[in-house]
Amino acid sequence: MDSDEKFPLRSRQNEELAEEYLQTFPESDRQRMREYLAAARKLADLVNDSSSEPFYIHSCRIFGTKKTRQSLFKAVISPTFEARTFGELIDEVRIAADKLNRLDIFKYVDVLLDACEDGFAPPEALDMVIAVEEKPRYWIRTGTEIGNDAGSANISLNIRNVFGGAESLEAFMSANTQTSHVFEFCLAKPINGNPDYKIDTSAFSLTKNNQIYSSHDEILRGAALRWRGRSRLGLHELSYGITWRQVSNIAQNATLSIRESAGHSLKSSITNTFTRDVRDDVMLPSKGYYLKLAQEFAGIGGDVDFFKHELESQVNFHLGKGFILSASLRNGLLYPLDGQRSKISDRFFLGGAQSIRGFRLNGIGPREDKKDSLGGDLYVAGGASLFTPLPRLGNYPVKGHFFVNGGNLLQLNQRARLRTNINQLTKTPSISAGVGVVYRSSIVRLEVNFCLPLITTATDKVKKGLQLGLGINFW
Repeated sequence: MDSDEKFPLRSRQNEELAEEYLQTFPESDRQRMREYLAAARKLADLVNDSSSEPFYIHSCRIFGTKKTRQSLFKAVISPTFEARTFGELIDEVRIAADKLNRLDIFKYVDVLLDACEDGFAPPEALDMVIAVEEKPRYWIRTGTEIGNDAGSANISLNIRNVFGGAESLEAFMSANTQTSHVFEFCLAKPINGNPDYKIDTSAFSLTKNNQIYSSHDEILRGAALRWRGRSRLGLHELSYGITWRQVSNIAQNATLSIRESAGHSLKSSITNTFTRDVRDDVMLPSKGYYLKLAQEFAGIGGDVDFFKHELESQVNFHLGKGFILSASLRNGLLYPLDGQRSKISDRFFLGGAQSIRGFRLNGIGPREDKKDSLGGDLYVAGGASLFTPLPRLGNYPVKGHFFVNGGNLLQLNQRARLRTNINQLTKTPSISAGVGVVYRSSIVRLEVNFCLPLITTATDKVKKGLQLGLGINFW
């Protein structure tokens, strides 16, 4: 292998590209940049030529720590002590430095290789020197969030590096238009100092205000233990949780089904979630795709037994000249295992500006007396959007919007086969289309659409005409 193959920057093509790049600098800076590139090439040549030479880490010196335990550093840097060539050593040191940075407990991390201080060590022995500055341990964050047709104000109190092992402790409080209050306490810890694998425990309490669409409130209190891991495929989560639920504050004019749902239930469940998100933007992506799979099994204690599956997917295509095509598909199944009807606390709800435009919040699916939404056990929803450039606004995060979306939600008929229930979804879909404008700010996406429901059912609550949508995730 010649030097050009080992170090691509030495190739003629890259030399030409570097020279073109230098032409973008003022003439007074070009010589300095040429010297910098020459030094970088020389260093790269030295690394390439020495990559197979025998070297190893003899010892490690750490500076700048006040709260962080030495055992955390030992867990992160231990692979560097197994390297036996200079090339392996450089790779392992780079990986260790990246992990230390992503633990989010240091302002900066400098990792250097130095000559060994031990005079009796062989020539191939090196010392690793780590210099860090720890971030403040305590911090407070406040803010507002908009999503799922609801707005909220929140505050979180956070402690970094709680016990010196990169643990994080968060107390989160929030109030919004759909929940009277939310309180959550979460303690998280990386596994073996790896920021890609964490375990956390949490406790929470919240009250949901469902009066807008279902004449009741819901109180939830519980605790959960969760493992999270990130791989090349995506994010994996496995959790166990126990939740006490109470359907309460029944409105005086509530329907019989809502009154029958009142009372307490205890859910004990295991949940597995896989998420892969390669979109270039969460709120208004122009390319990439998103996939989320979630399964929940309830019945390990408690008084509810069910299997629940949900899939969310989205794909986006940049068509050129500012045009973007986006398509999404979602479906879910809630299957009771005890032969009883599912509880309203576990069911799916469908409809709204971020769900299926042209319908009111949770306005699709089973309903009693055209008043209270009851939710469903089986749903499918999909849509397609075309985002277009607007005249004279090409430099602003504003797009024209043409869309068609639809879906269906129903309760399982347990006396019929599952295939029969699934076929029923396609027989009575709710579909709408429309046109509007989308604005993507730094914190939220705003849609103003004129919606026209095309196909509806007797139980649907439609939103014909202008509909405003504020949030992060839209389907």
